Amino acid sequence: MYPRLGLRSRILALTMPIIVLVSAATAAILYLSIGRVLEASARDIAATEAAELRADLGVRSIPEMVEARATDTRGTRVAQILDDTGALVVTTDPTLRTPVTDPVLTPGKVRVTIVDSLPGLDESGGFAVAAAGAVGTDSRHYTVLVAVPTRAETTALGRSTELILIGAVGLVALLGALTTFAIGQALRPVERMREQVESIAGSRPAPVLEVPPGRDELAKLAETLNRVLERLRQADVSRRAFVSDAGHELRSPLATVRLLIDRLAQDRPAQERVVVAGRALTEVDRLSALVDDLLTLASADEQALSTVTTEVDLDDVVLAEVGMLRARGVPVAVHVEPAKVRGDAARLARVVRNVLENAERHRRAVVRLRLSEVADQALLEIDNDGPLVPVEDRTRIFSRFVRLDDSRTRDTGGAGLGLAIVAEVVSAYGGTVEVEDSPDGWCRFAVRLPLDSAPG
Repeated sequence: MYPRLGLRSRILALTMPIIVLVSAATAAILYLSIGRVLEASARDIAATEAAELRADLGVRSIPEMVEARATDTRGTRVAQILDDTGALVVTTDPTLRTPVTDPVLTPGKVRVTIVDSLPGLDESGGFAVAAAGAVGTDSRHYTVLVAVPTRAETTALGRSTELILIGAVGLVALLGALTTFAIGQALRPVERMREQVESIAGSRPAPVLEVPPGRDELAKLAETLNRVLERLRQADVSRRAFVSDAGHELRSPLATVRLLIDRLAQDRPAQERVVVAGRALTEVDRLSALVDDLLTLASADEQALSTVTTEVDLDDVVLAEVGMLRARGVPVAVHVEPAKVRGDAARLARVVRNVLENAERHRRAVVRLRLSEVADQALLEIDNDGPLVPVEDRTRIFSRFVRLDDSRTRDTGGAGLGLAIVAEVVSAYGGTVEVEDSPDGWCRFAVRLPLDSAPG
């Protein structure tokens, strides 16, 4: 298996063929353009001389034309005059005793064609041949022919082609070097970010990546990575705090259970052993509940809370939990309307139970509950007539291991996980939970869950 090329090599591999194609296309366009210009130049020279020769026939006789053309010093250009029978009467090259081409005339115009060679002339390279009709001083009709060699133009085109090829190669090399430099400059921030990210391992707190100037993709990438790093930092802080608090919460009941077991192992009266065993069972139950809470929050961290979703009659869940609260002698004022949501009935019952227990702990006398449908949501409002939650703590209260009243005992105050579980479960099912003041000044917890939209 071949090793994968680096990003810089891949970009070069993609851009260089494009550069070569563009350079080749540019060279081809220049070659064709120069060729057309040189050919047009030969055509113009032939046409101009044919027009001059036609004009001379109108003012000079054939003998005068012969004498004038015999002293013509215009090099290898060939001028011929044919009479109305097609016989050659004047030529500047004695070796050419036949017309240089079979003329095709256009009345009143000079017609130019390109031929590869002239009959009877051992020269190659092509000729531009101009033909035009003329009327002599003797009123006879003549045909004038002028052949201009294109060797000079061909030579110039060849040299131009060499220069074009040299220029194309140089252009490819220059563009390749510029592209390599530009890619290096563009990837420099990426390399810097890579080095910074690599240095993050073992760093605490995690450093912030340098954001390149501008608002291009690299700047947005750096900003995104910084947000990810900040979330990782916060998650690391939360994890450490969670582990520390969980260890503290577990240590207390475990120490109590160990002490009670030691007492049970001693020789004590049966009645005292029963009391000690009862206290040990209470601590074990407390420890079991704490472990359940930790597992629930761990599932929330793994985003596994919302895996089970069925149709749930939330009003039945609420009434069942209210019944257990009333069985403990807590007065509860209830107003419940039918409401169907989607979720896990056991977890939703845990939500209602945790909020009710929180209201029970902080009430002065009464707990009040109302379940209703508002728009497309089920709204559960649980009020208590105890002290209000300070505004600055209304978000923090749903964090893990948070107790606003540290003076409360753990027996009555819990581990500080109940409301955190409420927030996680409600969020997993697309809902919200908030602390607010009721219109009459009571402390209110408002839980909102989407109604089940499936057809009944």
